[in-house]
Amino acid sequence: MLVILCTTILSFIIFAWDRAAGLSADEKREIGILKAVGWETSDVLIMKFWEGTAVSLTAFLAGVILAYCHVFFTSSALFLPVLKGWSTLYPDFRLVPYINVNHLITLFFFSVVPYTITTIIPAWRAATIDPDSVMR
Repeated sequence: MLVILCTTILSFIIFAWDRAAGLSADEKREIGILKAVGWETSDVLIMKFWEGTAVSLTAFLAGVILAYCHVFFTSSALFLPVLKGWSTLYPDFRLVPYINVNHLITLFFFSVVPYTITTIIPAWRAATIDPDSVMR
Protein backbone atom coordinates (compact mmCIF):
# COMPACT_ATOMS: atom_id res chain seq x y z
CA MET A 1 0.00 0.00 0.00
CA LEU A 2 2.89 2.34 0.78
CA VAL A 3 4.41 1.69 -2.64
CA ILE A 4 1.10 2.52 -4.31
CA LEU A 5 0.77 5.72 -2.27
CA CYS A 6 4.33 6.82 -3.05
CA THR A 7 3.84 6.06 -6.74
CA THR A 8 0.64 8.07 -6.80
CA ILE A 9 2.21 11.05 -5.04
CA LEU A 10 5.25 10.92 -7.31
CA SER A 11 3.10 10.80 -10.45
CA PHE A 12 1.05 13.78 -9.23
CA ILE A 13 4.23 15.74 -8.54
CA ILE A 14 5.60 14.90 -12.01
CA PHE A 15 2.31 15.88 -13.64
CA ALA A 16 2.13 19.17 -11.71
CA TRP A 17 5.80 19.92 -12.48
CA ASP A 18 5.23 19.27 -16.17
CA ARG A 19 2.22 21.57 -16.11
CA ALA A 20 4.10 24.29 -14.20
CA ALA A 21 7.24 24.04 -16.34
CA GLY A 22 5.58 25.71 -19.26
CA LEU A 23 2.99 25.68 -21.93
CA SER A 24 3.19 23.93 -25.26
CA ALA A 25 3.67 25.94 -28.42
CA ASP A 26 -0.01 25.54 -29.30
CA GLU A 27 -1.12 26.88 -25.92
CA LYS A 28 1.24 29.83 -26.23
CA ARG A 29 -0.09 30.50 -29.72
CA GLU A 30 -3.65 30.30 -28.39
CA ILE A 31 -2.86 32.87 -25.70
CA GLY A 32 -1.13 35.06 -28.28
CA ILE A 33 -4.20 34.98 -30.53
CA LEU A 34 -6.48 35.82 -27.61
CA LYS A 35 -4.26 38.76 -26.69
CA ALA A 36 -4.17 39.89 -30.33
CA VAL A 37 -7.96 39.99 -30.59
CA GLY A 38 -8.24 42.17 -27.52
CA TRP A 39 -8.19 39.96 -24.43
CA GLU A 40 -6.44 41.43 -21.42
CA THR A 41 -3.93 39.49 -19.35
CA SER A 42 -6.48 39.21 -16.55
CA ASP A 43 -9.01 37.69 -18.98
CA VAL A 44 -6.51 35.05 -20.08
CA LEU A 45 -5.64 34.23 -16.47
CA ILE A 46 -9.30 33.91 -15.52
CA MET A 47 -9.90 31.60 -18.49
CA LYS A 48 -6.90 29.43 -17.58
CA PHE A 49 -8.02 29.40 -13.92
CA TRP A 50 -11.47 28.09 -14.85
CA GLU A 51 -9.97 25.63 -17.31
CA GLY A 52 -7.62 24.21 -14.66
CA THR A 53 -10.39 24.18 -12.08
CA ALA A 54 -12.74 22.31 -14.41
CA VAL A 55 -10.14 19.68 -15.27
CA SER A 56 -8.95 19.11 -11.70
CA LEU A 57 -12.44 19.23 -10.18
CA THR A 58 -13.71 16.71 -12.73
CA ALA A 59 -10.78 14.41 -11.98
CA PHE A 60 -11.30 14.84 -8.22
CA LEU A 61 -15.02 14.07 -8.37
CA ALA A 62 -14.50 11.11 -10.70
CA GLY A 63 -11.81 9.74 -8.39
CA VAL A 64 -13.94 10.12 -5.27
CA ILE A 65 -16.98 8.52 -6.91
CA LEU A 66 -14.96 5.63 -8.35
CA ALA A 67 -13.19 5.07 -5.02
CA TYR A 68 -16.53 5.08 -3.19
CA CYS A 69 -17.97 2.55 -5.63
CA HIS A 70 -14.84 0.41 -5.43
CA VAL A 71 -14.79 0.27 -1.65
CA PHE A 72 -18.47 0.03 -0.83
CA PHE A 73 -19.98 -1.77 -3.83
CA THR A 74 -17.20 -4.19 -4.78
CA SER A 75 -15.75 -4.56 -1.25
CA SER A 76 -12.31 -3.34 -2.40
CA ALA A 77 -11.88 -6.13 -4.92
CA LEU A 78 -8.55 -4.76 -6.18
CA PHE A 79 -6.99 -4.29 -2.73
CA LEU A 80 -8.60 -7.24 -0.95
CA PRO A 81 -5.77 -9.73 -1.61
CA VAL A 82 -3.22 -7.21 -0.36
CA LEU A 83 -5.18 -6.35 2.76
CA LYS A 84 -6.06 -9.94 3.70
CA GLY A 85 -2.71 -11.47 2.92
CA TRP A 86 -2.33 -15.15 2.02
CA SER A 87 -5.21 -16.43 4.06
CA THR A 88 -8.59 -17.00 2.46
CA LEU A 89 -10.35 -18.06 5.64
CA TYR A 90 -11.35 -14.58 6.72
CA PRO A 91 -15.09 -14.04 6.95
CA ASP A 92 -16.76 -11.88 4.33
CA PHE A 93 -17.61 -8.43 5.64
CA ARG A 94 -19.28 -5.38 4.16
CA LEU A 95 -18.13 -1.90 5.06
CA VAL A 96 -20.74 0.58 6.18
CA PRO A 97 -20.80 3.56 3.78
CA TYR A 98 -19.49 6.63 5.56
CA ILE A 99 -18.02 9.81 4.14
CA ASN A 100 -15.83 12.04 6.29
CA VAL A 101 -16.20 15.57 4.96
CA ASN A 102 -12.91 16.67 6.56
CA HIS A 103 -11.04 14.02 4.58
CA LEU A 104 -12.70 15.11 1.35
CA ILE A 105 -11.84 18.76 2.01
CA THR A 106 -8.23 17.82 2.76
CA LEU A 107 -7.98 15.76 -0.43
CA PHE A 108 -9.55 18.62 -2.37
CA PHE A 109 -6.99 21.14 -1.14
CA PHE A 110 -4.10 18.75 -1.75
CA SER A 111 -5.14 17.92 -5.31
CA VAL A 112 -7.34 20.59 -6.93
CA VAL A 113 -5.69 23.72 -5.52
CA PRO A 114 -2.05 22.86 -6.47
CA TYR A 115 -3.05 21.82 -9.98
CA THR A 116 -5.05 25.00 -10.50
CA ILE A 117 -2.13 27.12 -9.31
CA THR A 118 0.29 25.26 -11.57
CA THR A 119 -1.91 26.05 -14.58
CA ILE A 120 -2.06 29.78 -13.84
CA ILE A 121 1.68 30.48 -13.49
CA PRO A 122 2.74 29.42 -17.04
CA ALA A 123 -0.32 31.14 -18.48
CA TRP A 124 0.69 34.36 -16.74
CA ARG A 125 4.18 34.09 -18.19
CA ALA A 126 2.81 33.55 -21.70
CA ALA A 127 0.18 36.28 -21.31
CA THR A 128 2.76 38.93 -20.42
CA ILE A 129 4.74 38.35 -23.65
CA ASP A 130 3.97 40.42 -26.73
CA PRO A 131 1.30 38.61 -28.81
CA ASP A 132 3.18 39.15 -32.06
CA SER A 133 6.29 37.34 -30.81
CA VAL A 134 4.25 34.47 -29.36
CA MET A 135 2.36 33.82 -32.58
CA ARG A 136 5.55 33.60 -34.71
